Amino acid sequence: MSNIIEEIRYFSCGYCTNEMSRIFKGVPKKKLNFYAGVFLIKHRKYGYVLYDTGYNIRLLKNTIKYMIYKKLNPVTLKREDMIDNHLKKAGIKAEEIKRIILSHLHPDHIGGIEYFSDIEIIITEECFREYDKSSFKSLIFKEFLPKDFEKRLKIINSENRNKNIYGIESYDLFNDGSFLLISINGHSKGQCCAFFPEKNLFIASDVCWGMELLLLTEKMKFLPKMVQDNFSEYKKGVETLKKLAEKGVKIIVSHDPPERIRGVLDE
Repeated sequence: MSNIIEEIRYFSCGYCTNEMSRIFKGVPKKKLNFYAGVFLIKHRKYGYVLYDTGYNIRLLKNTIKYMIYKKLNPVTLKREDMIDNHLKKAGIKAEEIKRIILSHLHPDHIGGIEYFSDIEIIITEECFREYDKSSFKSLIFKEFLPKDFEKRLKIINSENRNKNIYGIESYDLFNDGSFLLISINGHSKGQCCAFFPEKNLFIASDVCWGMELLLLTEKMKFLPKMVQDNFSEYKKGVETLKKLAEKGVKIIVSHDPPERIRGVLDE
């Protein structure tokens, strides 16, 4: 297996800002930007796969729901930050995207999907059940999803997970060992992460909010804990990342600073 995954590109599609001392106990005041990371993966045979789609400019409208969201997560976003503009600048047409993986359905991951029509959308079975239930805590803003969302879905379920990577079950997207999808709960049910064996690279979505914040997990305050779907599961996900890092796996989370992500991808 060599160069099946020809390239992985990163795009920053807006960000929210929060105060470190509001998230973790016993840390100094420091504002931190949490970028909405989007990844474009090019498979040698199957072409472009988009992993997440970033924020949507419509989130800046002053509806009650959006205002509550922005109060907790002040969002900075310009129209040119959205994924369709990034792809245009890169010379890639929307119709060149063959599949879209949504790691989970929070607003900073689904915002740009409206610019891609008639494309297969991949989510995990647990994520679909959460979408179907759609409780307030799920933070799923369905208005950002296309009207034909359910018709376009490819749902990954437990029956078709088989590849065992470092003790973790995974789904082999193209049946060639190059692109493995792994479900990790905690932040969101059925959160879909991606592992690329030939690059020894793990894209961990929001398993944590930044690799530099990994060791602060136990210091997380009450409100940020409540934002997680299940904090006990969140801590298990963090331990999974620690174990992968100990084995030398390169790890990126979606909200890492752009300079860190680009540095890892360039290694």
